[in-house]
Amino acid sequence: MILYRRLLRYVRPYRGVFAVAVVGMLLVASTDVLMLRIIQPLLNNIGQVDVDNTRWLPLMIVGVFFLRGIGSYVSEYGLAWIGSRVVFDLRCEASDHLLRMPTPFYDASSAGHLLSKVTFDAQQVAAAASEAVTASIRSTLTITFMLAYLMYMNWQLTLIAFAAFPLVGLTIRKINKRLKRVSVLVQQRMGTLTHTLEEAIGAHRVVKVFGGERYESDRMRDAADKLRHASAKQAAASALGTPINQMIYSIAVGGILWVAIRQSAGGQYGAGDFVAYIFALLQLMGQLKTLSNVSGVIQRGVTAAESVFALIDAPPEVDTGTVTLDRARGGLAFEQVTLRYGAEGRPALDRIELAIAPGESVALVGPSGGGKTSLVNLIPRFYSPNAGRVLLDGQDLQSLRLADLRRQIALVSQDIVLFNDTIAANIAYGTMVGASREAVERAAAAANALEFIHQQPEGFETVVGERGVRLSGGQRQRIAIARAILKDAPILILDEATSALDTESERLIQAALDLLMRNRTTIVIAHRLSTVEHCDRIVVLEDGRIAETGTHAELLAREGIYARLHSRHLADLSTAAA
Repeated sequence: MILYRRLLRYVRPYRGVFAVAVVGMLLVASTDVLMLRIIQPLLNNIGQVDVDNTRWLPLMIVGVFFLRGIGSYVSEYGLAWIGSRVVFDLRCEASDHLLRMPTPFYDASSAGHLLSKVTFDAQQVAAAASEAVTASIRSTLTITFMLAYLMYMNWQLTLIAFAAFPLVGLTIRKINKRLKRVSVLVQQRMGTLTHTLEEAIGAHRVVKVFGGERYESDRMRDAADKLRHASAKQAAASALGTPINQMIYSIAVGGILWVAIRQSAGGQYGAGDFVAYIFALLQLMGQLKTLSNVSGVIQRGVTAAESVFALIDAPPEVDTGTVTLDRARGGLAFEQVTLRYGAEGRPALDRIELAIAPGESVALVGPSGGGKTSLVNLIPRFYSPNAGRVLLDGQDLQSLRLADLRRQIALVSQDIVLFNDTIAANIAYGTMVGASREAVERAAAAANALEFIHQQPEGFETVVGERGVRLSGGQRQRIAIARAILKDAPILILDEATSALDTESERLIQAALDLLMRNRTTIVIAHRLSTVEHCDRIVVLEDGRIAETGTHAELLAREGIYARLHSRHLADLSTAAA
């Protein structure tokens, strides 16, 4: 009941339209009884009909069906409109909530399953809120009118029909339990199929180069087959109610016919009364069958609603900060910071102690898995440390308002993210939407992107395609750098920011970054050690701990981990040059 009340909360804003739709359904339901009342006298007096007194009957029938048509249109369109609004509201709420989820949630979730909740599951709710509710209310109203008519015609016969109702209700209840279990399985299978397709499409270049077409095709066929199998189970459970209920109806109708025929033979019933009663009874049984069939759609909608609400109810990213911050100086301090991604295993960061002065440039280097990215992820609070604390200008990050904290940070990652929008919109993204065209062009020029942008068909208004597919890797990287330049944040994080550039572009970009890094706290993650030699300080991370720290010259003189990494880097360059 709690779930139904929650769904009604989404319908409540549209109760005016709902009331009009119910009036339309009342019209439709009442016309069924009205038609019987019109035809019944004709059947009782067949062969003795006064033609002059019945000339109005065709007009009455046309009028009844005209009213029925209006009622049908109003009810169906009204509830379909409400259904579309409900699914719109659900999708907006689910997608808004999804964007407020913490980073660990995305790490633990499949994108395909999340997309399925917002698209497929929400649409199932719409089907239940429009088609199924229309049929349910209309059938319930028709059943109510027909029962009243049947009781008026012959209450003894109608009591026999009542005996079938508990059996029908029990059947629907048992089938609904089965449908709920199978509907959950269908949603899971749909999520798996969406995830499989999304993965294959996103990685299509890797699929083609490594000849993975057959493998991905088999994966999709397997996921589609499992969905088909689950859907077949759902259809079987839904279809099971019809023959069972029809058998119950047939027994009830048979008993009623037996009694009605005996009463008719005894002169208690006229022919018209008998035909009208049987027709009304069959109408009643037909509406009961509709209710039985619709219960499956409603159950699928309820199960889908549970899935969507599970997403909406997931705890969002917690912002416990209360301290406001306009513009930071950029001093960072890591005090005995420990970070674990799971309950067990080696920590990603182990008692890190590091202080970074405002305006200082610090490079993080070391073997893969050493903790470089984990350390950087703590600064925008993508993750929170299990122990210790991170400070910005002496203030614990946890005490700062999240929006204020992230406004202090610009990020250029090796995983370049561009949206299917114009170049200008990708540079002036998020909080920078109101930036002037002159500011956008200056940022693009500083990132060495202006020349290739002017070569595009629409210049800054060129749409880059999904994830920037219409641009080269170097061009995408420069757009991302221009975005960071435009933000002008006091803290700059560069994660392999020049990794996708050719030698000439790298030289120009490095000069732009050197200018950008002045008087700005900069943290550089790099595997190409030639890009970090100019940093004020280099921190070597290994197994989640700080192994070495110092300038480029100091670390080479120590002949430790950094010196070995540097020698290996030089050897790789020599091999590549040869």
